[in-house]
Amino acid sequence: SGVSHYFSAVPERDIVYWSVHTAGSGALSASTVPSLWCAAPMESPRSQAGLGIKASEANKNTNWLDSPAAWVYYVALLLLSWLLVSSFTDPGIAWTYVHIAHGVLTYIIFHWVKGSPIANDQGVYDSQTFWEQIDDGQQFTPARKFLTAVPVVLFLLASNGTDYRRQPLGVNLIVVIVLVIAKLASMHRVRILGINKY
Repeated sequence: SGVSHYFSAVPERDIVYWSVHTAGSGALSASTVPSLWCAAPMESPRSQAGLGIKASEANKNTNWLDSPAAWVYYVALLLLSWLLVSSFTDPGIAWTYVHIAHGVLTYIIFHWVKGSPIANDQGVYDSQTFWEQIDDGQQFTPARKFLTAVPVVLFLLASNGTDYRRQPLGVNLIVVIVLVIAKLASMHRVRILGINKY
């Protein structure tokens, strides 16, 4: 007599069940009861795709952006970066270095890398960049507006932070233009010349 235990999910109700199958007298019988001790119910791919539940709850990869505390942390991290860089160079030029580093990092993280590191997503977001996943693709949400405003503010700080003769305005302008264009609603899920399509 063998006993096997396994978890199963009912996609229609997003409930996790604990099933016990026992083999006795040549017949296989199964009893299925709701699992009351599971830490959290599993989500079905339909729920993860944003059908039937709030979009920010559907994608755990981006739902942290809905919190104003995340925005404060983001700005604090930029200010700390500026303080660190300004200890080695002129404070005005330090904004340029922070702006360029922020632009390169956020372009790669938000607009180049696709998919989600969350295992339960089951590949639902494999063809989407982080930016495309924010708020389930809805445009002009508070999180998207905040993340669009950050490079613009950094550009203004970098371009006005020091004497124009020492300021690489062209580099700052290229960085802000690339980042803002990548965040436009008309560029949602667009791959220019098929780059990064697969």
